[in-house]
Amino acid sequence: MRDLLKRLRHEEDAAAAVEYGIIAAIVGVALIGTLIFFRDSIAGMLRRAGGIISNQ
Repeated sequence: MRDLLKRLRHEEDAAAAVEYGIIAAIVGVALIGTLIFFRDSIAGMLRRAGGIISNQ
């Protein structure tokens, strides 16, 4: 296990993978925050769309 960690520490590909993982985590947190912030607006929009569809 130590050999693996030492090898990963010196490889640039591993550093790039970690950076991409951090970016993905930040995007995920931002997406969740946005959905929480706009949840009432999204729910209202979906209710209106459902009402329009059911009335046709």
